[in-house]
Amino acid sequence: MSELQATQPLVSVILPNRNHAHYLPKALDGMLAQTWTRFELLVVDDASSDGSPDLVRRYQEKDRRVQLVPLDTHHGIHRAVQSGLAQASGEFVYIAASDDCVEVNFLQRCVEELVRFPDAGLCFSDPSEYYHDSDRAILFPLYLSERPVFFNGPVLASLFSRNYFHISPNTGIYRQAAFRAAGGYREELDLLSDWFVTMVVALRQGVVYLPEQLTYVAVRGDSYSATALRDPQRRHAALEKVLMVLASPGYEDVFRLLRQTAVLPEYHFSTLWWLLQSRSGRALLSPRLVGRIVTRASWSYLRDHTPVRWRRRLRKYASGRRSSQSPVVSAASNPPKS
Repeated sequence: MSELQATQPLVSVILPNRNHAHYLPKALDGMLAQTWTRFELLVVDDASSDGSPDLVRRYQEKDRRVQLVPLDTHHGIHRAVQSGLAQASGEFVYIAASDDCVEVNFLQRCVEELVRFPDAGLCFSDPSEYYHDSDRAILFPLYLSERPVFFNGPVLASLFSRNYFHISPNTGIYRQAAFRAAGGYREELDLLSDWFVTMVVALRQGVVYLPEQLTYVAVRGDSYSATALRDPQRRHAALEKVLMVLASPGYEDVFRLLRQTAVLPEYHFSTLWWLLQSRSGRALLSPRLVGRIVTRASWSYLRDHTPVRWRRRLRKYASGRRSSQSPVVSAASNPPKS
């Protein structure tokens, strides 16, 4: 670690794990290779039975930044994240995944921009999908700006209202104080806990957008998110919980901005029906939201049949830009290839 970095902010990387010993080495090696070396890597093992704890201990012996946080019984990702948060001492926090990949300069780029914009609650970058079976990455630039930019809450809300995009939680890091103030990963929100904390932080404190590809989310049919998304009852229950929290005291500002922006965690025809069944859901509805649900629900049937190059062009069009920027995976990538 350089003398300069020794005086710089600490990043707490929380990596929940449940029986992913076969993915862990790649994830751990990717974090330990970071050019920003001032971080602690808290691996929260959720009662794995595949030898994951022993594997993490071997890494811990080689690098003191690695810390094993073992849970005696299986509680799920929300309890794992909150357990890691209880031990986190960094100014910034990143919620990692055992099967995702990161560029070696990921932490450094995010920290640099959060230091540059001290009011921002989080820094996020362009999303990418990574397929382990083919060792291939597909990049999806958001085209929100040609250079790093800070959007405060009202400006971000205005941007959301005319150009919907998703802030992928895996693409950046949070200011820990903002993450805690928003409640972290609330267990009752289930698969929407990461979306909720991200939106609360973003709309209340603003965000820094980095027009770079720095992380790669793994796409697997048996992943936690993929399994949850195939369960409509679970999705409905999670949305109901989110609506209940938004209707509770202390979230009036977030509710107002979400209604103004017509932003939801999902857009299916069933979503519209679920909103109509709930008092807070009906209060959230607006002509813009109804139009967005219909448009994006229709798009969901076409998306997988649309070539990636056309999806990128549509994203450029939605962002109101005609950038000549060509998305490429850096040669310094932690293995994925476009």
